[in-house]
Amino acid sequence: MKAVVVCFILALLVCVSITACIQEQRVEKPVIVCALFDPRVPVFKANVEVIKMAVDEINSKGGIAGRKVEFYHEDTQRKVDIAVTAYRKAVLETGCDVIFFEGVTEETLAVIEEGAKLFSTKPHIFITSTAAMEQTLFPLKDYERYKFVFNALVVGPQHHYNWTYVVFEFAKNTLGAKKVALFLEDAAWTLCSREGCRYETNLGVGESKAMKEWIKEDFGLEPVYVVNIAVGEKNFLPMLETAVANGAEFIFVRSSWYTDTVTLVKQWSSSSARDVPIMLWGGPNHWTAFWNLTGGASLGVLTFVYDDPYIPPASPLTRPFVEKARASGLAVDLSSHNYYSEMYRVKEAMEKAGDPKNINAVIKAMEEIEFKNHTLWPAKYNYFGYRDIRLHSYTGIPMPHMAQIQCNGTPVYVSSPDLIRASGYSEEVVKLMKPEAYRSLKELREVCK
Repeated sequence: MKAVVVCFILALLVCVSITACIQEQRVEKPVIVCALFDPRVPVFKANVEVIKMAVDEINSKGGIAGRKVEFYHEDTQRKVDIAVTAYRKAVLETGCDVIFFEGVTEETLAVIEEGAKLFSTKPHIFITSTAAMEQTLFPLKDYERYKFVFNALVVGPQHHYNWTYVVFEFAKNTLGAKKVALFLEDAAWTLCSREGCRYETNLGVGESKAMKEWIKEDFGLEPVYVVNIAVGEKNFLPMLETAVANGAEFIFVRSSWYTDTVTLVKQWSSSSARDVPIMLWGGPNHWTAFWNLTGGASLGVLTFVYDDPYIPPASPLTRPFVEKARASGLAVDLSSHNYYSEMYRVKEAMEKAGDPKNINAVIKAMEEIEFKNHTLWPAKYNYFGYRDIRLHSYTGIPMPHMAQIQCNGTPVYVSSPDLIRASGYSEEVVKLMKPEAYRSLKELREVCK
């Protein structure tokens, strides 16, 4: 009898031990985060590094729900076949729970379709930061198939209208401009700006008129010259000269990293358009280093700046992030802020879900949380749970990051304080808005000698 009891106790102890080991292994199984980017593109390399920076910070504070976070990077070379292969490896071999991705539209569309095939085998979350509307339509048109797709950027029509509203408000009310030239990059992401757009989805309709139409209707601005810029264009002088000949008093450039804004600004600064205020949308002009890249030719240029140490702080994370990135030698743009912030949203969502490996629960949490620690946007503008055209995307907002580059490359923030206050930014941010500090191009060339 004693032998039986002893055996029973030993078996019980073994069972308890095995159960404890299983539980311990389950608790310690890491969260795996993967970044699929071409590191040859400087901004993509920075995006990889800032995601890793966020992962390192999270691990230093105990990880996610007590689990370590492992980080892996795969090179896509910006080629569809290589991107799809890297994606399959990330999901099936590396076992990624979260995949951050950026590439040309063709790559993104292909890997999302591949992800939909793989999701049932290995559930995961896919986060991109891209402007072409095609990439944000997936969960809108077939939620169950594409619910894993999130776009950390503003949905197409709002990206085109709501987000650029501050630019033309400034052109009219601060510059007193009446005639405008529009230089629009000829790419998929600018469709709404160039032609207008309408998207019908299961969650409603998103639409907008062409930019040349709504700036006239909303602001009374006359578009005297509208030109589509070919990707890879190097000779902007004919466009600049035509803008001046047509009487343009303000030039807006709808650019991305595929428009050579360095060359554009150098040509602008030595052309007959040098006294016409010019506003650049995207590209290396997001960096304070743009001053050096242009050899000082960017004096007086208007642009959005995202790596200034004195950047308007949307949250307590804003300036520490920029400071740490700069200390690491990284020049960060809009998407860098978005990727870094999204890593923290993932952490918050996984902890809300309780089990970081329960991806369906994490997706639900991603849609529910009011994420307040984004480095650029107030919570209501980066909410993922709207059941309308904004599902899994950001909401358009007038931004406080529009600045004029003044002496020695110093950015001076010139957005309307009233507009920024109405957008929900704090008074700390509003006080940094100084449209009255704008200086004419002639004056800057004189005082900044």
